[in-house]
Amino acid sequence: MSLPNKILVLLIEDDLGDAQLVQIALRQSSQVQFVVTWVDSIAKAQAQLSEMVFDVALLDLSLPDSAGLATLLKLKQLSPRLPIITLTGHSDIEFALAALENGSADYLVKGDFSPDSLSRTIRYALQRNELDARNRLMVAALEAAANGIIITDYNGKIEWANSSFCHLTGYETAEILGKRPGDLVNSGKQNADFYKQMWEVILKGETWRGEIINKRKSGDLYHEELSIAPVRDEYGKVTHFIGIKEDISERKQLESVLQQLAHTDSLTGLYNRRVFVERLEQETARLARSDTSPISLLMLDLDHFKRINDNFGHAMGDSVLRHFAKLMKETIRSIDLAARLGGEEFAILLPGADKNEAIGIAERICRQTASSALPCRTDPLHYTVSIGVAQVLVHDRNTEAALHRADSALYSAKANGRNQVCWFEP
Repeated sequence: MSLPNKILVLLIEDDLGDAQLVQIALRQSSQVQFVVTWVDSIAKAQAQLSEMVFDVALLDLSLPDSAGLATLLKLKQLSPRLPIITLTGHSDIEFALAALENGSADYLVKGDFSPDSLSRTIRYALQRNELDARNRLMVAALEAAANGIIITDYNGKIEWANSSFCHLTGYETAEILGKRPGDLVNSGKQNADFYKQMWEVILKGETWRGEIINKRKSGDLYHEELSIAPVRDEYGKVTHFIGIKEDISERKQLESVLQQLAHTDSLTGLYNRRVFVERLEQETARLARSDTSPISLLMLDLDHFKRINDNFGHAMGDSVLRHFAKLMKETIRSIDLAARLGGEEFAILLPGADKNEAIGIAERICRQTASSALPCRTDPLHYTVSIGVAQVLVHDRNTEAALHRADSALYSAKANGRNQVCWFEP
């Protein structure tokens, strides 16, 4: 820190001799120029402070209009940021400590200081005042940060937290000081290995970054983006950690929605064509590696669906598609994958199902569809489905072969009168 070449001093002293000694001592300083304004009461000090800005105050606690620590407190009220050096006529350690605790920057006994020591005391007071101002600015910046910020000791116990951390977790400041973050927000969603790896990184003096699921005081879970940076002392030893926490729950929720939109059909809630083809590719590759269990495939198409749209409107057509999707999900097994490929066309992948099992599932869907009419305001709306059934074969090079066989079987079902199941025959 660089000190100014000229330091403005407000000397508040009612004894003429003591005031002259102080001014003489300051004039003898060769390092900096001290410009002294001398007053002999708090009232006069107030008048001076209203007219100009001083760098430091030298204060005698025994004045005509005030005495003792009350004098110090009055001056602090008049100028809260002004560094004050207390002057007294006696050496009293307890009194000195009391003055320091009440805001005095330092303490000097009259007649017991040299010009150098007085100058040095003033300069140190100014340095500490600037350092305090910087600290207040940094604390204000940390408090204003939207992210939750905590400072812990080497053992992870919280020494400081900003208001955003309290807002994020639901805890008051008094509830968190001295506690470890894990004692407050651990959700149990991360295992011991997760935290072990985290500590291994930060104890090496490196910054850890990652995403974590934590728990608020209310018990609600939230997603958090967390970074933990170690703080080293002048010898390079890690002494503290700074944690910066950002609530990313809304972002994760949006990502989940976008992922769902990318994987599912928005109308029926079934998987879309892309997911179905990817899963079929996986099953085809698995079958090629180990010819152990059969895989069957259903292609389904609602009969005369265009008539439903033309006669009842597209809103009713959408209701039919949702109704059929719900019926399918209730009929198939938990391991099966149903998808809407587009329009009124659907497909179902049946892992582990041979010809007889696949035909049985298809016929059950066909019967359920024909007997489960869609409720309407007037008469129930009846509709049917045609289904083609085929097997995925070991020698299939890609998904197109199996899809083509199932589609050929579906074409046969529709050509033979609809509302029926056909097995693919070469």
